[in-house]
Amino acid sequence: MNVKQYRQQVEADLASAALAANSTALGGPTTATPEQAWATATEQLADPSKAVETRRNALRILQGGTFQGELFSAFHPGFLRALRIAATDDDGDLRHDALDALVNFKDEFARQVLTEGLQGTGKTLVPAAAALGLLARDDHGSANAIARELLGTATDIPTRAQAVRVLGADPAATGLLDGIMRDKNEFEEVRRAGAVALRSLDPSRFENSALEIVQDASDFGEIKASVSGALERAGIPLDRPPSVPGLK
Repeated sequence: MNVKQYRQQVEADLASAALAANSTALGGPTTATPEQAWATATEQLADPSKAVETRRNALRILQGGTFQGELFSAFHPGFLRALRIAATDDDGDLRHDALDALVNFKDEFARQVLTEGLQGTGKTLVPAAAALGLLARDDHGSANAIARELLGTATDIPTRAQAVRVLGADPAATGLLDGIMRDKNEFEEVRRAGAVALRSLDPSRFENSALEIVQDASDFGEIKASVSGALERAGIPLDRPPSVPGLK
């Protein structure tokens, strides 16, 4: 589905949802307007006493409204306020969806609560890997620093792998990623993420380290298979000596 088709689908969903929301709000079938649907949806999203599915449907209606430009502009501040309430809801899926929407709007509240959760100074609203991914979309500089911290403290695969992916956009992390890629004590998935990130940042350094891994009889078959495929696609002989063995 291309962008035009997606927008048409969203607008079609908005029209249908607007009719349903307005009909419910007014007590029966009626001719709905988008404004009436957005007003109802804003109230529902901001009300923790409503059922989760009702609030998630309200979120979809309001997200559809953002495609309406000036028509929706008067409702945008209320949408943001409702999202901030939903972002701390008891339901984890609703929290994630609300934070995801807030990040798209470059919202300072989202940046703050995600950072506080990752640094242990505030409530953890979403898993660390998800929080780091969201923060990286909004503020890559802050995410880079936190990713480095997490690599020193986190022990689970999803968080470590996400931290490595985030650092794949940081040229200053080349040496760190190289070390992770070659670390036999690191999780395989994290090593693979390091290989992908390093290849994007510094192809020559990746190739050198990949050759070391392939030619190291004591390294693991899974990581060898991962990096050897990349070398073969680049047309690099697997038996070629690394140019700078042990490059750090």
